[in-house]
Order: sequence, then C-alpha cells, then structure tokens
Amino acid sequence: MRTKTVLLSALLGALGSVSVHAQNVYSLNAVGYINVVANPGFNIISCPLIASPDNTINTVLSNTNGQYKKMQVWAFNPTNNPQYTEEIGSATGWNAGGLTTINPGQAVWFNNVSNTPVTITFVGTVPTGPQSTTLYPNSFNLVGSAVPASGDIVTNSIMLFTNFVKKDQVWTFNPTNNPSYVETIAGAAAWNNGDPQEAVVGGGFWYLNNQATNNYWKENYSVNP
Repeated sequence: MRTKTVLLSALLGALGSVSVHAQNVYSLNAVGYINVVANPGFNIISCPLIASPDNTINTVLSNTNGQYKKMQVWAFNPTNNPQYTEEIGSATGWNAGGLTTINPGQAVWFNNVSNTPVTITFVGTVPTGPQSTTLYPNSFNLVGSAVPASGDIVTNSIMLFTNFVKKDQVWTFNPTNNPSYVETIAGAAAWNNGDPQEAVVGGGFWYLNNQATNNYWKENYSVNP
C-alpha cells in the first residue's frame, strides 16, 4: 500500500518538463520509485534514488530482456580528458558491461532511438540529510538534483544553490523544441535571465563552474513531515 507521498507540491513546487518529466513519485518509509519519460532522441536523465546493490545502469536500467536494445547512455566525466563513456543496449544487457553509473546528483544522456516515448522506472531509497554534488572547476558538469525535488535551484529551500560565481552557466536541453538549449549566465549577484528554474525530478542540465576550485551543490532533504 502506498502510505506516503514523497513529493508534495506545497514543499517542492510543480513538476516541470524540460528534457524529461517525472510522474507518480511515491515512497513507503523512504523507499520508492520514480517514472521518467524519455522522448524520442536525446534526453538528459538522472536517478535521485539510491538503488540496490548499486547505481550502475545494470541495476537502474536493467536490460536483461532487451527492452533498451539499441538505446544509448552517455556519461560525461569532466576529470578524464574530458570524455564520454558510451553504453548501447543489446538483446540481453549493455555492450560495455553496464558499469556506467547514474548516482544521485549525476545526470547522463539517454538516447531513445524509438519513435515513441519510453518510460524509465527508477527504484531505490530516497537520499535524506545533507547531499553534496561536486562541480569540477573550469569545466562543464552534467548534473541533476541528488534528491527527488524540482523547481528553482536558487530559491528552492531544499536545493538552495546560492554559492555560484559570476560567469557560471546553466544549460538546459529541450528535446521537444528543435531540439535546443536554453542558456542562463550568472552575473555579479544574479542570473541574466532570472534564477534558472531548471531542476526537474529525474532530469538534469549542464553546469559550467567558472571557479578555479571545486564548487559543491549542497542539498538537504527529509521524507519526514
């Protein structure tokens, strides 16, 4: 029985849809699932749940029955050249072993090669307490909220990302609009297009950290009322 709803609109704001949208987010004692709809083509997705035994795509995108055949997952690593790690779905798994991770706070590209939307169901434990996502220096980072929250990353009381610096950038991808990016750049005290209302449950965006050192997106979430 579903006895507890994790996401309350009064607390987290309305769920949006930029590259993906999430539906039916429930939790029973902090364990639940999230449905993320990936449109045909490339989408940025994230998994704000702690899966068991790990957050590799073998676990969170189990492809044992070939349901993701020919689908592609691209993970970006800003500390390694930088470069992408690519995995392609086969009839019974992933061609590179399925070891690519989608940890809370990490986002990846998901290429839906079909002509219809695909619903991805993530299952796991809701992260609670302080969460920290590393934003590597002078580099783009492909990230999503580490917790199942949505809304303005600056003013949302859970995400509360205020330690940005001038010339930091947020790039949001919209697969249904040509496709295209929306860019927001930080000024001395604010963002050029207003605060970036970018965080979507199960979605993600590019963040350019303009600092010379690591920055951290710190969030704090509790499933308790």
